[in-house]
Amino acid sequence: MTFAFGHLIGAWIPGKIYEKITNVKLHNYTWLFLLIGGILPDADFLLDWTLGLESHRTFTHSIFFLILAPLLVYLFCKYLNKTYHSHAKEFTLALATGILMHLILDMATSYNGIPLFWPNLTHLSFYHIGIYDPNTPSFLHSSYDKIQGALKIAILDMGLGTAWILYLFYNKEIKP
Repeated sequence: MTFAFGHLIGAWIPGKIYEKITNVKLHNYTWLFLLIGGILPDADFLLDWTLGLESHRTFTHSIFFLILAPLLVYLFCKYLNKTYHSHAKEFTLALATGILMHLILDMATSYNGIPLFWPNLTHLSFYHIGIYDPNTPSFLHSSYDKIQGALKIAILDMGLGTAWILYLFYNKEIKP
């Protein structure tokens, strides 16, 4: 299970690799789309928390979302936004890369995996392929032990995020 900072770092790494290999600095908005893509699939948690829909790890964790969200960004940048139409491909690829990294991390860190071919209920992970029972309670309705374990991972994720921010600060990629 990866939380916000883990997903942000997972999306940030391909951007840094790209900059190193090509010696090209990414546009600030490219970084924004890359990082948003890293956490966007978990926006479905908002539906869980506010409406109780138990929709986490459904559509937003599928190939359909990986295609649809970047396509919408491309169409918006290319045809509706005159300022950034020349960056449409760059922003689209950044968002798609962030989403892809999110999906890969969820497949790598969760035994139950993700519904990559949603609405098919088969969940895929690096460890297991199985059918997900929609009647299974969501994380929010889990046992005390499961929530306590997730809290420990969340605290570790916050420490990782703090270390990442200090790294960025030390390398003068962010300024006070």
